[in-house]
This record gives sequence, structure tokens and C-alpha cells, in this order.
Amino acid sequence: MDEKNLEQYEKTGFLTENFKLFHIRDRMKKEFPFHYHDFYKIIYFVDGNVGYKIEGKTYQLKPHDFVLVDYHAIHKPEIENDMPYERYIIYLSEAFMNRENKQGEKMNHCFALARQCRNHVVHFTPGSYEKLLGCLMRIEEEERGGRNFLSDRMLEAAFMEFMVLLNRTCIMQPQAFITTAVYHEKIVDIIAYIQEHLMENINIDFLSAHFFISRYYLMRRFKEATGYSIHQYINEKRILEAKRRILAGETASKVCYDCGFSDYSTFARRFKAITGTAPSALRSG
Repeated sequence: MDEKNLEQYEKTGFLTENFKLFHIRDRMKKEFPFHYHDFYKIIYFVDGNVGYKIEGKTYQLKPHDFVLVDYHAIHKPEIENDMPYERYIIYLSEAFMNRENKQGEKMNHCFALARQCRNHVVHFTPGSYEKLLGCLMRIEEEERGGRNFLSDRMLEAAFMEFMVLLNRTCIMQPQAFITTAVYHEKIVDIIAYIQEHLMENINIDFLSAHFFISRYYLMRRFKEATGYSIHQYINEKRILEAKRRILAGETASKVCYDCGFSDYSTFARRFKAITGTAPSALRSG
């Protein structure tokens, strides 16, 4: 697969297709900043020496782990170069993952389960991960087929098969969600609290008092865990939620106040600083 193409997705955080698969094996040590994407990301870890940081938790990956990186989740890998790093990387658009069947079921259900248990890595039984790996290999084969008759439909069917199987396996094996991550319990609780009360008036002093933690210790540990100050983190998450709502059809003026901003001019400045475009341009585009 094209590694330069992969790096472009990582830098921009923007997915132009409904789904994309990369199979990468390299030995190069790379430094990644904390970042997020406007799409869902799944990693099937084959081999290497890698720690994966997601929303305050660090997971030391083991072969056959699946990493579920949620839409807009702040994350980064920490890669050691003492052995080759091999992985499959799957990118999936929000629109693709939010499709509902007649029962109202969605393919992003596994990410909802990860949010619910606050764990982002799953390790299934051998028979289960072998079936999922078989799906990934079929996707690779279909992509190599290029322009065969109805190849786009076959490729979509292969991605859908993978996602349905992944969701079913997460439901049938809830114990597969890894609980051995390294993290500061209060920082993870604070991250969860911010996400649940994002539109409320939250600041450092309130969080410090509410969670019985020193203001300066909180600031330092939060930055270490997420790469962001608390103020930056709250602003970033509010703007990302605002962007999602505007793209879904809501007006920028309504979204501004719903997302915790007291005036439109402040909202518009922060929106452009974070997304690179004005709220009104995003809607008109």
C-alpha cells in the first residue's frame, strides 16, 4: 500500500472515500503528535513494539489486537524501532458508519461499546480474529483487482462484511475489551466528565475542586495524557461538535450557543482557527 498516501490522511485528518485500507510494515521510528480525524479508524496490530495513547490511556499493543479509534478521539502511537511495525489500518467515514438498517442498527456500534467501557482495544479469541483477518485479506485482494466488473460494489461488500463481523464479535465477547491500559484514574475520569458535560460551564478551577486534585498537578498531568491544556481540549471538542452539527444541517448561529459559546464572533474565530474555515463557509460548501 502507498505509505505516502497514508501519511497524507494522517496529516489532514480528512477522508475522501467511504473506506480505505492500508497494510503497512516498516522499521522506521516515527514521532506522531496527538491528533484526531473526521473519520473512524481501526488498527489490526500484527507485530512490533508500539504503545497507543487514546484519550488519556496508553495500551501496549500485542499481536492480533484491534484498536478502535473513535471519530474525533485524540490519540497518537508511540513506536519503537527495535523491531518491524506491521499493521492493517482501516479508515471509515462517519456517513458510512452511521447508516442504519431497518432495525436502527449501525456499524459504529462497536465504538459505542468502547466508549461505554472506556477501553479502546479488543483482543478476540483465535478463531474470531482469524475470521476478521480473512476479511481484511479479501479487501486487499479486491483492491488489487482494480477495475474488475462491479469492483466498487464488491469492495464495499467486503468492508461491510468486516464491520458486521467486528460488531458481532464485540457484542459476543465483551470480555475482549482490554482493561490493562496505563493511565491516571482521575485524569481519565475528568476526560469522561468533560465529554459528558461538554456544553456546560467547565473550567480548571471547577474540575480541580470537583475531583479533589491540585490545580497545577491537574494541568500538568492532563497535558501529558492528551497533549492539550484543559482549555484547549474543551475548545477543540466543542468546535468539533459544532462542525458535526453544521454539516448535519443545523445553523451556525444556533450551534454557537448550543456548544457553549456566549457570542458568535468568539465562536467564529475559534472555529476558523481550529477547522481552517468559517462556519458559514462550511455550511455553504
